[in-house]
Amino acid sequence: MPEALIEQVETTTTPSAGLPWFPVPDRDGWIPIESEQDLDRVRAYYKDNAERERESLVERFEEVERQCRALSEWAELPDREKTARLLEGVGFKAKAERWRSCHVEAVPVDCLNPNCDLNGFVRYQCTLRSCSHCGRVHFDRLMYRYSQPIAEKIASQPTQRGRTLAMLTLSVRSTGRMPHPDDAKRLNRIVRRWFKAVVLEGSFWGALFTIEVGHELAVKHPGRSASGWNLHVHALYYGDFLDWDKSLALWKELTKGEGRGLYIKQCLDWRRDFQTAVRRALIHHFGYILKPAGVSPERLAALEVLWTGVRRVHSVGAFYRLPKPPKKEPRPCPKCGHALPVKFTAWKKSERFPVAVLEGEGRRDIDEFPRRQKIQVEIAESLYRRAP
Repeated sequence: MPEALIEQVETTTTPSAGLPWFPVPDRDGWIPIESEQDLDRVRAYYKDNAERERESLVERFEEVERQCRALSEWAELPDREKTARLLEGVGFKAKAERWRSCHVEAVPVDCLNPNCDLNGFVRYQCTLRSCSHCGRVHFDRLMYRYSQPIAEKIASQPTQRGRTLAMLTLSVRSTGRMPHPDDAKRLNRIVRRWFKAVVLEGSFWGALFTIEVGHELAVKHPGRSASGWNLHVHALYYGDFLDWDKSLALWKELTKGEGRGLYIKQCLDWRRDFQTAVRRALIHHFGYILKPAGVSPERLAALEVLWTGVRRVHSVGAFYRLPKPPKKEPRPCPKCGHALPVKFTAWKKSERFPVAVLEGEGRRDIDEFPRRQKIQVEIAESLYRRAP
């Protein structure tokens, strides 16, 4: 329970008629529940409180940013510490802790092969979506999840006559201010409705789309006035050819005039090589996830706040619930090729240690082993697979 909230409710006495009700914790911090009615009241209180906090999320972040920038030591702080403090100030303490620990802490790894002397470590990954260290993790996961299944779905069709594989971009007007997470969710719902309305009823179609914002640096559009906070959607569409005029009119109608543009570009030579065309398109779309749309610590924190509770990648039509590819094999030892006994996700804090401490023990980052050893491992693995 937040400390500020505890201080608020501890001063509250038994609720009286006409006064707002507050849950009052006991000495140990627990809220006594004596009946089902009490449980419903407690749930309703915290639900309403969470909704109020979410509604003012952008305003609270802007206030925290203003207060942090006013600190005398702010300019001298490391960039990652700045982002962590901003997240902490908004209330995302767990995210702030993960952000601070990313690639600074690690998990020790020892090869299970008794004939191998590997003593290494794997750096901790916070998996936050605005982290430059973890962008590759999300990119690889999404490419593995969608690239091959989408190509196989397209190849399974008996004919490609009258159909297209195209990259779409849908944009909406920007207010020039940081969007609210609910704005991104609303845009996701509108895009779903647009796809279902724009395609012919009964036709075979599928789409995968991602929601993005413009980059902090005005590289592509030097004369822009929206500070890069323009929400837009990148999509990979497969199906019948779209009528651009009708599609754009429908987009503006669904967005109530906020829709600005619709851009359609057919994938090059997609009928000759489905797999290559799909892969190129997804690399373009997921590339925005690989590299965050910001460079300053303040912008990275704002992006993390913006994507709170927002799913950025969606599949609709025939691309919905595609068969999942087989799970990847455990990561091999860079020395002998034996499977390593480590789960490459976020670990418990008790399992992590500072990288400096592990290096002091003589351990090495397994990602920094010589490339020659990695090539030898790849050769050994290929020979092992070919063996009867």
